[in-house]
Amino acid sequence: MYKNIISILLTLISYNLYSQIDCNPYNHRVKNYIVEEKNNYGISYVSCFHAQGVVVDLSYRSVMVGTHMMDKGHHHTVYGFISYKVHLNDRIILHGGPLYRINNDSGFLMGQYGMDYKLYKGLNLTSRVLQVNPLLNYLNVGVKLTI
Repeated sequence: MYKNIISILLTLISYNLYSQIDCNPYNHRVKNYIVEEKNNYGISYVSCFHAQGVVVDLSYRSVMVGTHMMDKGHHHTVYGFISYKVHLNDRIILHGGPLYRINNDSGFLMGQYGMDYKLYKGLNLTSRVLQVNPLLNYLNVGVKLTI
């Protein structure tokens, strides 16, 4: 009986030691550091007639999630958005989707839509319309850097 217990313990210890060696991150080399073209991070400086802002977004395939933060001209309002992206060609991306005001009387708004035009590699011209209600929208244009 003791031989069975000892053999089981030795087996478990050997499996445990082997798994610790195999779990070493240095044993598994990364062979490819390429990030897919359609997955990226973006940061934009945008401006409308009476305010400036910063847009930060994360894109994964056809979906873009981000925040649109404006300065005192928009009462420091922060908007959150989810966009569906459509690549018209290698330079033009159209995007649109719902819009949510995070602060200053938060709630869902009508939506947002826009376009990115690729100038050079990760440098884009960007525009976005924030449709707050049927009678009020904000057009923001600016420069976007994608990583």
